[in-house]
Amino acid sequence: MNPEHWLDAAEQLLGESRRGAPRQVNLRCAVSMVYYSLFHWLANCAADALAGSSGPRSRSWVRVYRGLDHRQVRQQCHHGRIPAEFPPGIRHFAAELAEMQALRHEADYDPSASFSKSDVREYLGIADNILETVQAASPAEKRALAIHVLCRERPATS
Repeated sequence: MNPEHWLDAAEQLLGESRRGAPRQVNLRCAVSMVYYSLFHWLANCAADALAGSSGPRSRSWVRVYRGLDHRQVRQQCHHGRIPAEFPPGIRHFAAELAEMQALRHEADYDPSASFSKSDVREYLGIADNILETVQAASPAEKRALAIHVLCRERPATS
């Protein structure tokens, strides 16, 4: 799935409704789509890095793509979990992904949450910028990110 398509769909949800400003349901869906643009970029990146760029025609590629677990991705992308040796663009992507996931949970599950059109435009801008940065990462950096989010580190045993 193309992450740009998720962002385009989120942008469309910001359009005026028949009665004026976008409805909260549209804003909430747009927030979710911003997160999913980043998540699906990561899934595609991981599949390409670990199974080759054959795309969905390969069972291995699909297995890696679908192997990403939202909870584990959040845990592995949390600020303290990103290895310092990762380049700044990768670390920034991971931190923003974790932040966007928190916003998605708020949008999807918190009935008291409220979003403005300007909030969503800001999130769209952040996602667009971070995708541009992370797409420029080297294949080795993308592979390291894929391994980081797919494989939990276990403590060494003595």
